[in-house]
Amino acid sequence: MSEELRVLSLTPSRDEAIKPSELIQITGHQTLTLNARRAITILWHNAHQQGIREGKDYTIELAELRPDGHKGSEMVEEAIVSLMQTILTVKLSGGRTRRVQFLGGNDMDDPDRPVGVLNYSFDKRLVEMLRDSSIWGKIALPVLMAFSSKYAVSLYENASQWSNLSRKVFQEIALDDFRQMLGVEEGKYPAFGALNKHVLKPAVDEINALAPFNITVAPLKTGRRVTHIRVGWWRKSEEELKAAWAEAQRPKVGRRARIAGQVQHVTPMPSVATSLRKERLTRKTAPDSSLLDDV
Repeated sequence: MSEELRVLSLTPSRDEAIKPSELIQITGHQTLTLNARRAITILWHNAHQQGIREGKDYTIELAELRPDGHKGSEMVEEAIVSLMQTILTVKLSGGRTRRVQFLGGNDMDDPDRPVGVLNYSFDKRLVEMLRDSSIWGKIALPVLMAFSSKYAVSLYENASQWSNLSRKVFQEIALDDFRQMLGVEEGKYPAFGALNKHVLKPAVDEINALAPFNITVAPLKTGRRVTHIRVGWWRKSEEELKAAWAEAQRPKVGRRARIAGQVQHVTPMPSVATSLRKERLTRKTAPDSSLLDDV
């Protein structure tokens, strides 16, 4: 039997991060902005390329952390402080719980300098925890930077991890857990209709327009209440991949209108047996209606 692959033994490419599940399945990130959520992946990817070791400092140009069109570093500073205050909670073997800061001590150049760098580090317990990580998602950085919704970032990264599974094409999640996974603020959009309108539909539309896979998000009811969410996924066709890549390269201005003109509504998720059977076949078209439209 071959030895299980570890994330730290893999070599990331320039534009694709290999992100451990421990950094994807985080909780307590409700207050993190779009830029801060993207910064988690960018800082991890940069460190992974430089080699993860306990006690090591990493260097990244501030420009890599700035949103498109922003020359100042105010948003970078805000993201850095937010990540230093973000606590990751992980369940370890033997019933132990580990809590670590995502980002450790760091030094930042004068934000007014045209070219500056950030020197940063990770908590030693985070490095220790990630050393044995063997589950990951592949995050396309151009896609990550193209998102305009912080909820789309969280859903995309989780779906990137699930889409690696060879014999599974959907995941069912309790609604409360799903809200935490997306980092929806406590008390915000308490009714599912509002959550669907302001969080789910915009996130799903962006992912389907930009990611290398398509997803569908369907509500599941117990009685009259939505209690669970079923997320399904399938890989795009070659034609769809080209269109998604082209959209990721376009300016964000006008993207909502372009997405609205190409959104394909999908049918409710099929049964497990049907899903696995379809997974073995080549999907050439997406389904054509959506459960979410009826909620």
